[in-house]
Parts: sequence; structure tokens; C-alpha cells
Amino acid sequence: MQSISLPKLLILFVLFITIATVSHGQVRKRYRKSALQLSLVSGVSTNGIHPAWYFNKFSFNIFSGTSAGVKHFEISGISSATLSFSTGIQIAGIANVVGTNTFVNLKISDEREVMKEELNEPLMHGIQLSGLINLVRGNVFGAQISGGLNIAYGAMYGTQWAGFGNVVNEDFRGVQLAGIYNVASRSVAGIQLSLLGNITRGPMTGIQLGMFNSSRRMMGKNTNPKTSARSMQIGLFNSSRTMAGTQIGLINKAKEMSGTQIGLINFFSTRPAKRASKSGTPIGILNFGSTGSFTRFSYNDQFQYNLERSTGNCANCSDTQYQLPLNDDFQRFNQNSLIVSYNPTERQKEHGYWAMGWRFEKLLYRNYTPVPMKSGPQNGAYFLAWGMGNQHINWTDQIDTNLSELTSLQATYGRRVKFLASFYLYVTARINTYFYKDTTYKLSPIMVLYENDSSNLKYMSWLGYTIGIQV
Repeated sequence: MQSISLPKLLILFVLFITIATVSHGQVRKRYRKSALQLSLVSGVSTNGIHPAWYFNKFSFNIFSGTSAGVKHFEISGISSATLSFSTGIQIAGIANVVGTNTFVNLKISDEREVMKEELNEPLMHGIQLSGLINLVRGNVFGAQISGGLNIAYGAMYGTQWAGFGNVVNEDFRGVQLAGIYNVASRSVAGIQLSLLGNITRGPMTGIQLGMFNSSRRMMGKNTNPKTSARSMQIGLFNSSRTMAGTQIGLINKAKEMSGTQIGLINFFSTRPAKRASKSGTPIGILNFGSTGSFTRFSYNDQFQYNLERSTGNCANCSDTQYQLPLNDDFQRFNQNSLIVSYNPTERQKEHGYWAMGWRFEKLLYRNYTPVPMKSGPQNGAYFLAWGMGNQHINWTDQIDTNLSELTSLQATYGRRVKFLASFYLYVTARINTYFYKDTTYKLSPIMVLYENDSSNLKYMSWLGYTIGIQV
């Protein structure tokens, strides 16, 4: 009897396994359930050459694995591919993909049955961890954590952590953390945090924190209709088409602004607020889109010469002809002033001193009638104002780097000069506090309320005044 060599035995064994798995796959007409899948690569597994027909409770893949769905746990050395859903934990060295192709190798009747069972909508409900990419061609409920990219083609409810970027094509609710960027196309309710940029093309509720932040609409207390939702952008450059939240950054931009901007430079619309809404508050050095700006020349208890120039907006001006408020006795303005002050003499020193600074102020102009009278201007006959500011005092021609800060809280009353509609005489009461370090040079108020010069941080407080002209 002729013996069979070992190579021939191996060939016969592989042929037997192949015929068995192919035959097993040909008679399969419906998806099946499997408690466990062991796989070398896709198609070489305990589920035969058609692993995409199986819903597995557990799946262990040396290199890669394919399944219709995973219920509890799956781990792969390289990648995991799931047709329909994953409701547990997926771990892969490179990639996890949910929603590869639900209708692969199906007849028309089988496709209809799958659609009836809603298996055509990929879903991830659990946790995905990978070295490079997590991708779900549907909705995600849970967490995606990757060294590279996390992508959800549908909505995302949970958290995404990525070394490079996170992308959600529809609504996002939760937390996105990325090394470079976060994108949620339809809307955001939660937190977007990245080094470079955060973007949503829809409404945003929550916080965007990055160098560049962009949204179509920021929700806030002045949103119309009313809402309890709030939003904030913190970054170097913040942008929103409609902004009712808060922007904090180097540059802030809003086409329609009814929230608060805090930055070095603020851009906002020059148009008055619509009848049913309010304008916001810009707080910054330069404000583009300003209304109600003024220039002031004044004298106060510490400086003989003071020059102010303001930029800001009107908070309640209407879109009527004269922009007067419809249901308010005062026009309300938010103004930011750049201030330069100079005193040519000083009580203790031969040379003078100078200062530069900034002040934020609320101004109320009295409104008598909705239309100016022909007999004479009746609106804005007087104004009330209050605010606070800071000036850095310099004792030489150069800018002094030592601590020398004059902070003031003040209240102002101004009266328009008769027959000069744009001129106001005003007087201001001030509470001044001076913080300094060098006792060689310091301010010398007449009546000091309180002084502390025994510690490293020295300060004194006193009551001051200002008289001047506003144009």
C-alpha cells in the first residue's frame, strides 16, 4: 500500500476545510449568532469564510476580523470590521470600522428582511479604542478613543478623544478632545477642546476652547425665543454668525451680536438690534462696528490733561428712523475708552508724569420723545454713566515696567450745552486705588482714605474728581 506524504496530507486537509466552509456558507440564508469568534484574518476564522453573517458575543482576531455585529467585546491586532453594530468594547491596533457594508452577498429577499430589522443603519453603542482611526457610518452612543482620528457619520452622544481630530457629521452631545481639531457639522451641545480649531456649522451650546473657534449660532440669554442654553468661545480668534453667548479672545467676530465680547479687538454688526431682541456688550481695546462713540477732554485731581476716545455700541437702539428705544426712557450705550493723561508738574519731583489706560463705561442718555422736536433737540439732554478703568503711570519719558497702576471706579453726570447738540459738560466722582512698588515715585493725593506701604504690594485709596467736555 502506497503511503501518503505529509505535504499531500496538508493539502487534503486545507481542501477539506475549504469545501466544508464553502458548503456551510452556501446553505446559510439568514444571519446567525455566535458566542465566540477566533480569527486569523477576515475569512479565516471559526465562522468560516463568511464571518460577516455572524453576530458575535466575543471576537478575538490575531490580525483582523469581520462580523455582522459584536455584542460584548472584540480585540484585533490590526483592524476590526463590523457590518451592522457594536454594543460593547472594540479594541484594535490600527482601526475599528462599524458599517462596512450591510448588504454584502445578500439576495433581494434577504435585503428586505434586513431593512425590516433595521440592520441597514450602522450603530455603535459602547467604546472604541484604536491606534489610528475609529469610524462609524451611523450614530454613536458612547466613547471613541484614538491616536489619530474619530469619525461618526451620524450623530454622536458621548465623548471623542483623538490625537489628531474628531469629526461628527450630524448632532454632537458630549465632549470632544483633540490634538488638532474638532468638527461637529450640525450642532454642538457640550465641550470642544483642541489645540488648533473647533468648528460647528449649526447652533452651539456649551464651550469651544482652542486657538480658532467657529459656530453658526451661539445660544444665550438674549436668544429669541428665550432659552436656558448658554455658550462660550475661548481662543485667539472666535467667530459666530449669530452670537448671544460669550466670546473671550484676542479677536472676536460676530455678525449679529447680542451676547458679550471680551477681547483685544471686537468685530460686530453696525446695524441696530431688531425690535424683539437686544444688542450685546463689547468689552475691548478696539471695537469695529461702533455706535455712540465720543471724545472727552478733562481735568482731574491727579492729571491736568486727559484725552479719551471711545468705541462701543448701543444696547437698546431700535431699527426705527432715529434708533430711539421703543419702551425705555434711556438710550443705553456700552463704551470702551482709550485714555492718555499727562501732568507737567509734580508736588515732590521736578519732572511730570504721564499715563495711558482703558475704561469700560455704561452710559444712559435721557429719551423724552420718540421723534426729535422741531423746536429744538429734546433727546439726550443729559446722560448718566458709571464704570471702571485702569491706567499705568510712567514717571519718565519711557514706559515704566514697575508696578504703578491707578484703578478707578467712577460715576458721571453730563449736561448738554444749550444750542450745541453734540457738546456736554460733565462732572465725575471717583474712588481711586493706586498700586505701586517703588516708593521713590508715587502719587500724592490730598486726602488719603487708606494706605499700606509696609508690604511688597503697596497701595493707597482716596476720593477723586473729574471735570470735562464730551463731544
